[in-house]
Amino acid sequence: MRHDPTLPAAPGLSAAAVALSLAVLAILIGWLSLRPHAVPARSQLPASGFVAARALAHVNALAQAPRPTGSNANAAAREYIAAQVRALGLAPQIQTETVQTAAEGPMRTVRVTLATVHNIVVHKRGRTSPGRASTSHGSAGAAPAIMATAHYDSGAGTLGAADGAMSAAAMLETLRVLQAGPPLDNDLLFVFTDADSGEALGTRGFMSSHPWARRVRLLLRFDNPGNRGPLALVDAARADDFALATFARAAPAPQGTSFMAELYADVRPRNTDALLAVDGAGGPSVLQFATSGGTLGGGAVHDIPQRLSGASLQHEGDTMLALLREAGNTSLPAPGTRGQVFFGVPGLGILHYSYALVWPLTLLASALTVAACIAGMRRAYIAGADTIHAGFNFLFMGAFVTFLVHLGREALPGLAWRWHAAVLADDEGIRWQVLAFALLLAAGFIVVQRRLQARFGAPCVLLGVICVATLALVAVSWGAPGASYLLAWPLLAVQAALLVLLLKRDTGGRRMILALAAVPAAVLILPALRDSLALLSPAWLVLPSALVFTLLGLCGMLLLETGARFVVRPLLMIAAASIGLAWMTVPQVPAMPAPNQLVYYKDTPTWRAFWLYPPVPLDPWTRSVFPNTMHPYQLPYLFGPSGKPVWYAAAPRSDGIAYPYLIVEKLAWIGDTKHVEFLLRSKNRAPHISLRIDGPGPKRASVNGRVLTDTAYLGWRMDLYGMEDQDLRFAFDFDGDPAFTVFIQEVLPGVPERDLPPRPAGLRPALLPLTGTTISADILRFE
Repeated sequence: MRHDPTLPAAPGLSAAAVALSLAVLAILIGWLSLRPHAVPARSQLPASGFVAARALAHVNALAQAPRPTGSNANAAAREYIAAQVRALGLAPQIQTETVQTAAEGPMRTVRVTLATVHNIVVHKRGRTSPGRASTSHGSAGAAPAIMATAHYDSGAGTLGAADGAMSAAAMLETLRVLQAGPPLDNDLLFVFTDADSGEALGTRGFMSSHPWARRVRLLLRFDNPGNRGPLALVDAARADDFALATFARAAPAPQGTSFMAELYADVRPRNTDALLAVDGAGGPSVLQFATSGGTLGGGAVHDIPQRLSGASLQHEGDTMLALLREAGNTSLPAPGTRGQVFFGVPGLGILHYSYALVWPLTLLASALTVAACIAGMRRAYIAGADTIHAGFNFLFMGAFVTFLVHLGREALPGLAWRWHAAVLADDEGIRWQVLAFALLLAAGFIVVQRRLQARFGAPCVLLGVICVATLALVAVSWGAPGASYLLAWPLLAVQAALLVLLLKRDTGGRRMILALAAVPAAVLILPALRDSLALLSPAWLVLPSALVFTLLGLCGMLLLETGARFVVRPLLMIAAASIGLAWMTVPQVPAMPAPNQLVYYKDTPTWRAFWLYPPVPLDPWTRSVFPNTMHPYQLPYLFGPSGKPVWYAAAPRSDGIAYPYLIVEKLAWIGDTKHVEFLLRSKNRAPHISLRIDGPGPKRASVNGRVLTDTAYLGWRMDLYGMEDQDLRFAFDFDGDPAFTVFIQEVLPGVPERDLPPRPAGLRPALLPLTGTTISADILRFE
């Protein structure tokens, strides 16, 4: 069925004025929506008693050196926290647990992790706690409890001020405030976890083994990949209605959406799902919070106390304290359905509902899509083929505009540098780039959408957009239900408006109906656009582009009614001005210390030692370490055939670094199985020991009787943390009689300073303390 593809007559002066006003209003709303989240002013927060200055003193005490699991600095941080807790009149427990994980990689490879973790567990009894005397394991009574947890360890090359020390310090200060006030009704557990900076091993150890874990009704987990901005809820996939209601009601200036929770889980995974179950039970209701603004740099090398925002620390502490007080004085209901969709609406605060409503809303939107298509064919004579073509053209033209904007950004390479520098320097100029690329995407899509409307008609194009958005909603509801609200509610509003316009005879109030239908899309999608751009940066425009096109596609008829051609020019002008302002902005990045990347490698087979350094330009000091090395070399013997080239030079053999203690205890054949046993002990008490098998992987592997893997893999690696100097008896079973080599590396923080040339005092950047790496290596070769 053919239809009239022409557009309505161009709007007159009054319509042009309305369109111009709409463009200005849209730019203003976009500017405000694209602003980074601001930390609420202290005067706007409740007088909780949390003092950020006290917490910051704890941060400075903890973040003096990297604190990897098993290191001396890790033990010092643990003792500091325990001493602070004892000073408050509480008795901390040190839970020592051995935790194991295995991560399978591509091409049937596996990496096993085994760690001895030391969690600090503090029990603060409530008024309703059964019994006032604590047993040695705190298992008296079975009343439900509220748990707050954060890790105190860090990576090997970072001070871990935000990612580790910040939340641990906030917990200490929160504990002080609660201890000074009246007791709460419910028991509180404060768990400072070890080995959580990577795979959440400390949390896994507590939830799987500690007797108090079964009592936890609500778990509040704090883990910061950023050092400024407000604290936000970043994961509620295991939360119930009670947990979200508590957060929405009690948190000061609550932040976060389940859309960003889904995105955060993909971009910055923190392993917070299966590890929180207790012996196969449902486990506690979990809310995970994070301060994600700012950047810590690759490997968190810029995570130093000087860059930590005191306002962010205050907001984290106030939120932590408010939630503990609210939940601590509330009768704890039975656990409800897990999984919550949540988002903020201006004037209404945080709204939330269960995952159980996701599919009913999706099915309702699908039914309305079918109804709208039928009404369009019957009342507006829209051909089904045209609707399909409009939907495909919507997708294609959206991809085309994204590609053009991306090419434009790549043609201005200075903007990429300014973006990363502005993030590092916390420069406000970053907002100009966010606004510029959002407006370029919007202007480009409005132009191509106008062409589609001229070809197919505005109702047909809107039906095509609705069909595509409905299919996307089904996919999102299946794979990322927390993000479904971004499509469900805008779709329902637009579908209802389109059905009204198609079915009613009177066309009065047309613009008002379209404007009301656009409100959910503007309110929900604009903040999501801002947050996704802030997390992903303009270098990855696919998701932000999809959000822009969805918003404009659903508002297509409204733009046409108000004169879309009068909107594009102001958008382009503001975008050009924003790019110019972004180009003129030169962020001042402060000088910051960097980790020492030098490696001292002591090799048993050659009885020699080497200095190694990554393949980066050498400064005068590192050049003095490698005076005769002309370029980096590839060393397959040390790092495998796929290892990167490194700077390489001979080093004095330090007798203070012991070689790995290795003894082959058994080599036997049991039928068609080759059985190998050997003993490994670290005389250096290395915090990290790495094993790698070069050759076919074992079909079964164990250490001290603990089964590590019982399936054959093509590649096999293992990392051990915190083993100190205990005897580790490994046993491997192989099919047949293969030749293989076991590479063993003991990894220690720091390098032998006395064997290095003195570093000039004024050389920049300064080096972080206890960085650099010492490796003591050996191999076992079985023919």
